[in-house]
Amino acid sequence: MSVDETAPLRVLVVDADPRVRADVITLLDASDELRVVADTPDPHTALTLAERLRPDIVLLDAASAAHARPLSGASRVFLLSADPAAVETALRAGACGHLVPGSFTVPDLIRGVRAASRTTLGLSARESEVMDLIATGRSNGEIARQLFLSEKTVKNHVNRIYAKLGVSSRATAIALWRGMVSVLPAQD
Repeated sequence: MSVDETAPLRVLVVDADPRVRADVITLLDASDELRVVADTPDPHTALTLAERLRPDIVLLDAASAAHARPLSGASRVFLLSADPAAVETALRAGACGHLVPGSFTVPDLIRGVRAASRTTLGLSARESEVMDLIATGRSNGEIARQLFLSEKTVKNHVNRIYAKLGVSSRATAIALWRGMVSVLPAQD
């Protein structure tokens, strides 16, 4: 996967209902931050596509919730359902979260991906706040001014963030934060 912080997140949409699938694709295609790389009504085909395409996100319908476990090995899986039982099943099987079809926005999905990344990265609330600003392209000086901190304090936060994430570059930290990479090589 690319570590370019400007690259859109790649999405695989899996939904048996062609209207829901088309609506979701239309919503996602309107964003510069997401790109639908494939869609399918069939969860078995989704497994093959996920292995081949390695999307960053898989949006999975409730009927396919049982397939969340194998799909979550390669991507962040979000269930498209309002059914609490299906949501619980998918979350137990490795899904990162859920979205209700027809009522989520692209920013909701992006927030979900970022939240899923954060929970596995172990950053403090302040470090998460700093990392959010880094991911928007702000310099240490700009971050310091926005958070009313000294530049040295921001630099200390950045160093701790890099250590916790196991990265040595801003681009790789941003890619990891945005959910664009889930497993990093041994060295940057």
